[in-house]
Amino acid sequence: MDSLNSRRAALNLICKVTDQKIMINSINADSSSELLNCDELEKRAAMRLTLDYLRNFGPSSTLIKLYVKKTPPKGVLNILQLGVVELCVNKRAAYGVVNDAVNLTHELNGGSAFSGLVNAVLRKVAKDGSERWSKLRPSSLPAWIARPIKKQHGKTIQKAIEKAHSVIPPIDLTLKKSGPSLLPEGKLMPNGSLRVRGGAVSSYTGYNEGNWWVQDAAASMPVQLLGDISNKKILDICAAPGGKTMQLADGGACVTALDVSESKMNRVRQNLKRVGLKADLIVSDALKWHSKKKFDVVLLDAPCSATGTIRRHPDLPFVKTEKNLADLINIQKRLLDCAVNYLKPGGELIYCTCSLLFSEGEDQIEEFLLNNPNMFASKINLESFGLPKEWESLHSSLRIRPDYWKEFGAIDGFFVSKLIKNNSVKI
Repeated sequence: MDSLNSRRAALNLICKVTDQKIMINSINADSSSELLNCDELEKRAAMRLTLDYLRNFGPSSTLIKLYVKKTPPKGVLNILQLGVVELCVNKRAAYGVVNDAVNLTHELNGGSAFSGLVNAVLRKVAKDGSERWSKLRPSSLPAWIARPIKKQHGKTIQKAIEKAHSVIPPIDLTLKKSGPSLLPEGKLMPNGSLRVRGGAVSSYTGYNEGNWWVQDAAASMPVQLLGDISNKKILDICAAPGGKTMQLADGGACVTALDVSESKMNRVRQNLKRVGLKADLIVSDALKWHSKKKFDVVLLDAPCSATGTIRRHPDLPFVKTEKNLADLINIQKRLLDCAVNYLKPGGELIYCTCSLLFSEGEDQIEEFLLNNPNMFASKINLESFGLPKEWESLHSSLRIRPDYWKEFGAIDGFFVSKLIKNNSVKI
């Protein structure tokens, strides 16, 4: 249950995101001043409230304008918007929401002058806000994301993607191939992922036994497209957080996992230990790392805008900007060129990004194939993996959109291309 502590912490976290442009997953819950006064339940509640606020920023802003003629100071506006989300989305009891909102307003510098406004507005919202809320459009994507999506797919699909982003996503689990008997209750997805909802992940059945790991269904598909990988030598570039590394190891491959971040690789190491799988972990910059060994498969999950994960990370549109994109695209190009050098003739290269943008997917592969005549795109038989034909994109690649699988609760946006190195190439 939400408390004054969790609501206060959420408002401080909101400012970290909107004003300081800090992603929530980079905020340490154990050392952040916003969360020090919260117990574990309150910390989780604060994080959830923050995400709810960010996910519903657009419609909550619109609704408040129907009740307030003159926009109040930002701190007061944040309290109002958080209250609106709690009342209209989370369906919290009006008394607790309104009472805490008024108390938090008094804590602001000069906020007492607006306590009456906050009380009046939120009481009106509690009375008729839900009906008005149902008629509002979801939050719009920032222009730098919306423009290319509209160009790629049209305005109707752009709006469908924005609607998918407004819904709290379920949690997907990738199951170990050993056929574990201890699993949480959930729905088995067409690709084999188990979809569950709510609660702390560590409390799910089978967590301590290492029977599964958290991984969005879309993120699990690049490895699934490889088919049988038993005893294959596979290089996993940009391996953290390790979901694909675990899939590869679970499939019987000899995995070399490479990532530049020591802290992230430690997390991969811990995850491998929990699920009882092994891989050779190397902390190094892929652009500087050298290996005489050639691999049967190179998997490159390249750094990207992460625009495909907005439904899970609604803070992203508030933090990332178009300025980051050009650098990311350049890194992707360099990593693709680098990945080819580690591949045996006849070997497979999987390139993927959790991006919605063609510039980080289809356009990259188009340019890469033009510059690398020794590589060709491999046809992906989507139907054999239980995936519809409409998911196919340029050069037989896989383009997954958040508005897909609506009947299951949607899915992250993802791009996957499967490339083959010509057998005639000498090494």
